This record gives sequence, structure tokens and C-alpha cells, in this order.
Amino acid sequence: MKQASTHSLGRDHRVDFFRGIALAMIFVNHVPGNLWENFTTRNFGFSDSAELFVFLAGFASAFAYAKPFLAGHRLLATLKAWRRAGILYLVHATLTLFAIGLFAWGALAFGDGGLLRENNLAALEAAPVDTLMGLATLGHQLKFVNILPMYMVLLLALPALLALCDRFGRGGMMLASFALWVASALFWLNMPNHPADGGWFFNPFSWQLIFAAGLYCGLARSEGGEGLPFSSTLYGAALAFLLFAFLFVEFELWGMDRALGLPVMLAGFDKTYVSVPRLLHLLALVYVFAHAPRSSVLSRVSGDNPFTRLGRHSLPVFATGTALALMAQVVKFEEPPEIMRDTVLIAGGLGLQFALAHFLDWWREAERQLKASAASKANPATARPALAAPRREDKRPAAPALPSGKNAGIVASIMKR
Repeated sequence: MKQASTHSLGRDHRVDFFRGIALAMIFVNHVPGNLWENFTTRNFGFSDSAELFVFLAGFASAFAYAKPFLAGHRLLATLKAWRRAGILYLVHATLTLFAIGLFAWGALAFGDGGLLRENNLAALEAAPVDTLMGLATLGHQLKFVNILPMYMVLLLALPALLALCDRFGRGGMMLASFALWVASALFWLNMPNHPADGGWFFNPFSWQLIFAAGLYCGLARSEGGEGLPFSSTLYGAALAFLLFAFLFVEFELWGMDRALGLPVMLAGFDKTYVSVPRLLHLLALVYVFAHAPRSSVLSRVSGDNPFTRLGRHSLPVFATGTALALMAQVVKFEEPPEIMRDTVLIAGGLGLQFALAHFLDWWREAERQLKASAASKANPATARPALAAPRREDKRPAAPALPSGKNAGIVASIMKR
């Protein structure tokens, strides 16, 4: 089976394409009880769109932050990553405030106080002051608005991962990341909640391994190689594991993991600590799609693909999709699945996200043309190459013509004197 050749070192549109797929699946899954969530990726294996999204975030970070960091611009790359983390905090705070206001409005508009007990909102009524402090410090996170805090922590820790990579290589970085993942499972390491007990649903100490795996592959790609080269044996094993996971979920064999008597991290499906089955499923999925055959459409993704557009503008699309999903939750609150309503909500929400991505592409191109136009007006010489430089006018009097013929020798002798 012929595999896809290594792409050029330009932007790999497959990364944006699969990130767009993940964003679409996240939106559908964030509207619980709709019929279309039965067709998202989480119904066909152990991992879901969140794992894929974090892996691709790590992959993209290799180009956005790792290249300048490893080239010696450590402070600049660190500040750039931390600035992004600050932007994520602002987006998260905005979405949290939007969710609180939206569900409060829904409770008043529909006369149903049950909305104020959804998505971890009940803590605001029980302990408003402590909960507000928890919301500001990320100790209390609302359901469906809780993935960005984990991503923030990963960006804050990114310089440490890159420092390990610079000192010990990509393999050393992955070994340290793996050790932290193991320690988080053995000692239940997690970021603390407040005011409630427990830890974050998306545990950064565990999810950093997925991010680091994406970073590892992105660094290998930036160097012109592959994170894990193609092997027909490994490819067959990955396909077999994906098939096993599909059959396991399809036939709901969830009791099998408990019957084996193995630890939860080895045989369970814990999402907070990223159990082994979830991790292996993600890695198998990435390996199969990364080495898709040349004849596959997945090897020929263009920059104009609608899902590629979504992934190219991941943060505004994610924020918009989250807000739309919360609105759909209010509309569907305690309503059973219904094909027409669910289709309108999901199709309408996805349509708005595709339209946003298209607009942002147009806006970026318009800004580029505007800058190019302004630059050409400021320096007309760069607007179009001159065919020939204009000849400067010589204001000196023209020299008399030199005589020719027999008088030329007489004139020449006079000039020598």
C-alpha cells in the first residue's frame, strides 16, 4: 500500500482540516440530548474530539513557538506563548460570564429554575462569594466551558517542555512528559477546585502528555521528518486496535474492564487522567490518518476545504461554537430528542461557524491587500518594476563635435599641449 509522501514544509492543511473536524464534533457533543451526537467520533472509540484537539494544538505549537525558541529567541517565544495563554483566559472568562447570564435569562424567560442548577451553576446559589472567587481563579469551572483553562496551563508550561527538548532532545522531552503522566495517575496530581473538593475535569498534569506528543510530531515535521515513520506492521496493529475499540463501544462491553481486575488507568476509560485505552486510541487514530494512502482524500486536503477554514481560525470558531451550544442547551432544556428541532439547531450552529471562518479568511485577505496597497503607494518604485531608468537631463553645454579627417591630427596635437 503506497503511503502519502511527506508534504512540503509549508502549512500542512491536514492539521487545520482535522482540527476543524474536532471543533465541529465538540459543538455537536456540547448540545446533550440531540440525535446527531450519536454520530460523533466518541461513539466509535475510546477517545473523542477533545484529545484530537489538544494533540493538534501541540503539533501547531511546534511551528508557532518551538521554532523561535530553539533558534535562540527563548524570551520572545516564551512571552508569545504566555500572551496566548492570557488571551485564552479572557475568552474563557467571557464565555463563563455569557453562560451565567444566558442560563439566568432562560430561568426567568421560561420560568424554570432548573436551568440554574445545570453545568455547575448551582454553586453560585449555595456559596456565591466563594464561587465567584473560584471562577476568577479557575478553581470553579462550568461544564462545557472547561477545556480552555487546561490549554492555558499547557501554554504556560510550554517553555519548560521546549527547554527539555533543547537540552535532551525530543525523546528526552517525551520521557519527562511520560513520567509526569504516570506520577499524576499514581499520586492523583491535579489542579485544585474551589470552593468544591476535587480537581479539574481536564487535568493538565495528565493531558500534557497528549500535548507533548503533538509537539513531538510537530518538531519532527518541522525538521523534515516524521514523528513515527510508516511501518506496515504498526499500521496494521493501529487499524486492528481501532476496530477493537469500535466493536467494544458498539456492543457496549463496558463491564469487561472491571472483570479483568486491572487498575483504572490500564483498563478503564477515565478522561480526567487520560487512561491508557484513551491514549492508545488517539495515537492509533493519528497514526492511521497521518499515513493515509496517497489515493485517500485525506492526503489531498486543500486550504479552501470548509473544515480547513474552521481549523485555521480555531479560537474564534471554538468560542462562537461554545456560545451557540449553550444557547441550544437552553432551547432544548429537558426536551427529548426530536429530529427537526435537533437538525435545525445543529445545522444552524455549524452553518454560522462555517460562515464565521469564511468571513475571517476574507478579512485576512482584505487586510493583506490593504497593506500591500499602502506599501505600494508609500514606495511607488516597488509597485511595478521600471523597464529602464529615466535618463537625467544634463544641463551642461554640449561639447563641440571633434573634427575628423586630416584636421583630426592637428587638433589632437593641440590638446596634448
